[in-house]
Amino acid sequence: MYELREFDIRDKEQIVKLWVDVSVKEHDFKEWEEEISMLNESEYEKILVAECNGEIVGSMAYKKVNDETVELKRVYIYPEHRGNGLATKLLNATLNMIKENKYKKILVETWENFISGRRFYEKNNFVLQNIEGEVYNFILEL
Repeated sequence: MYELREFDIRDKEQIVKLWVDVSVKEHDFKEWEEEISMLNESEYEKILVAECNGEIVGSMAYKKVNDETVELKRVYIYPEHRGNGLATKLLNATLNMIKENKYKKILVETWENFISGRRFYEKNNFVLQNIEGEVYNFILEL
């Protein structure tokens, strides 16, 4: 049903739509819309997309923090594609890429109101490192 693959520049329109739909429309982060719409793909070491019937329905990216650490970014899935293991498939594929590149730590931040996101990271062995205001910072040591 889902095909996971690396982002291609031809995906730009669909990936921007996904990111805007989930972060801006669903979660009301209007201040992110301009940044997302510009999509500076060089900011990310890798962007993985999930396709269903030719449409991008999910993504997960990571960027290098230092020689040992990466940060997960742009973990977005359309609501109608949640709850069926897609996020876990994206995470496992992303973890494999990260391990192949010999990184030792993964950081991820999520927001206080993203309860399902916090549960997802905890379920997948990420440890809550700290809370800064509404931002929850998690770490996974590989």
